[in-house]
Amino acid sequence: MIDLRVRRSAASLAQVEEALAGLETQPGMYLGVDAGIPALHPLQATLLVEPALALRLYGNGLDVEVLNGFGQALLAQPALASWRSQVVRGPRASGIPALRAFLACFDPSPDILLLGALPFAAHLLAEPGNDAGALGMLFFGQHLLRRDGAGAWHHVALSLPGPVLPASTPTGSPAAPAPIQTTPRPVAAEPCDDFPVGAYADMVRDALDCLRERPLVSLTLSQSYRRRVQLPAVTAFGRLREANPAPASFFVNDGSGLRLFGASPDLQLVVTGRSIQTLPVCGTVARRPGAMGEAESLRELLNEEVDAASLAVCTDALRNDLAPLCEPGSLRLLDRRRPMSLATVVHAVDRLEGRLRDGVDAWDAMVATAAPVMVTGTPRAEALRAIAELEASPRGWYGGLMVQVASNGDALAGTILRAAAVRGDVAEVRTGGDLMADSSPEREEQESRLKTLSLWRAFGLEPAATRSAAQPGIALPAAVHLMNAGDPFGNAMRDCLLGLGLDLTPQAPCGLLVGAGEPAACPEQHLVAVGDAALRLLGTSGWTVLLGRPEHGRTLLCTTTAAAPWYSDSPFAAARYASAALQTGEPPAGWQAWALDGQGQPVALAHAGRRLVCLLFRPDSMLSSPQALQLLRAALAFAAEPLATG
Repeated sequence: MIDLRVRRSAASLAQVEEALAGLETQPGMYLGVDAGIPALHPLQATLLVEPALALRLYGNGLDVEVLNGFGQALLAQPALASWRSQVVRGPRASGIPALRAFLACFDPSPDILLLGALPFAAHLLAEPGNDAGALGMLFFGQHLLRRDGAGAWHHVALSLPGPVLPASTPTGSPAAPAPIQTTPRPVAAEPCDDFPVGAYADMVRDALDCLRERPLVSLTLSQSYRRRVQLPAVTAFGRLREANPAPASFFVNDGSGLRLFGASPDLQLVVTGRSIQTLPVCGTVARRPGAMGEAESLRELLNEEVDAASLAVCTDALRNDLAPLCEPGSLRLLDRRRPMSLATVVHAVDRLEGRLRDGVDAWDAMVATAAPVMVTGTPRAEALRAIAELEASPRGWYGGLMVQVASNGDALAGTILRAAAVRGDVAEVRTGGDLMADSSPEREEQESRLKTLSLWRAFGLEPAATRSAAQPGIALPAAVHLMNAGDPFGNAMRDCLLGLGLDLTPQAPCGLLVGAGEPAACPEQHLVAVGDAALRLLGTSGWTVLLGRPEHGRTLLCTTTAAAPWYSDSPFAAARYASAALQTGEPPAGWQAWALDGQGQPVALAHAGRRLVCLLFRPDSMLSSPQALQLLRAALAFAAEPLATG
């Protein structure tokens, strides 16, 4: 047993940032649980700098690379010298027992650990002696920076008793390892995606045939996108962490020119003592802006039956993988479809917990769950065959594992998702999704592209301009005449208009009417009416209004139409407070719908000839998304315009 001494001291954020910056050019790794669901995800982080040893996994064993003097001194210790003499590669060799034996040379400690990355092909570690090539690498270091659950950073220094050799690379050290291949073809003059727009949906259609014709319960397919990038990878990672903290944030420089980083939603394994938890994630919906936008996104996610079924399959399949490793009857579901909001998307998370049997450890669990069902399908063997047939390129790192294993047996493993693999000036981002027999190909393609956005933005590569970004700004009038006909939320509307920077005066070029009562004087032109006032105005303009149909505090999911002068590229939430309802049908002459609710019924109507707009929702409500306020701005600008002449 090697008597490593552990010394802890406080570390500053400046030291952490300096160490992270060094990962652009030097081997090392960061693995952090930077976000997640409180009490489910253990917030912590480890940053390994100046690694002393690199343990490189292959299908037929393990290679050991000495990186500095401390690593050389470690291998001179009798326990590790004996261990190294038994590390071989060959037809019956396996790297996993060698990794287990390496950590067993040290006293149990949470600060004596291996930190590394395993590619998708690491599932082949279950077949010792294969010639699959490189299946991952792990670092052992003298210096760690660690963040605890309270957010405090500490420097952890390991030392041996007595003098230590200088921290220099020994002569005759092995050459840089061959990189793990991620593409089947030579790099083109310009990097290209696996599929043009629409072709991934075609592949999904082929996959749905597989799900109907083969013994498959589910199948996960993926595709790669490639771009030239200018920002250093570590700079892009910093931007990604700031904008999109995640349950498994990671950056690794493997010493061969690869910089791999990401912000994965999937913390695959958490091992503490004999307890093991897995936190599968399934279902992705874009997170709409604001509190109401987020709530609508979560409602959409939790009402999606296909995603619910996909997550159930993932959880049951993980139970199947872990059951042989756990005490009989100990596996139980602690959380079902817990909502998790990240910066750009929302997910649903299950939590499964069990107790490991005697003689079983985190390494066994990693091998058992490598290439997990979330990124392959069920059953795994048949899913792997379908993936090989349908996908356009090898998966490389996508669906692999970022791992941290301590000498006391505690471990973390995060699935490599939402990740960029950078070599030179080319970044590859691979995304995919879990398919069921009733999945929508078009929705799967949209979801696949959505998952790339946070990474391209981290590199400063925004997607093509959307319609709403390209459209001209809304020129609000300087003032509006607020007419309150007994509105119960009159002060809220007044505050809303003042917040838009408008003066409130009867001399304004347009009016805004709220309330169900009779206004003292109501113009027939240049007017925006809201809620019950809008229904009253429509009732006097040829529309049929149904009385006795109150709807208060209800949230609508609205979309704009081509007729609207302002449009939203995504649905938005709007609050409805109304004492009556509009009977739809053929609209009276001159009226156009600007926005529709989820049932296709008009919720914003305009009459160009009279410069009238009727909003059947409350844009001033706290329940309405910012887009609802934008539609109010567009309505006021429209109402203030002069009437057409001639």
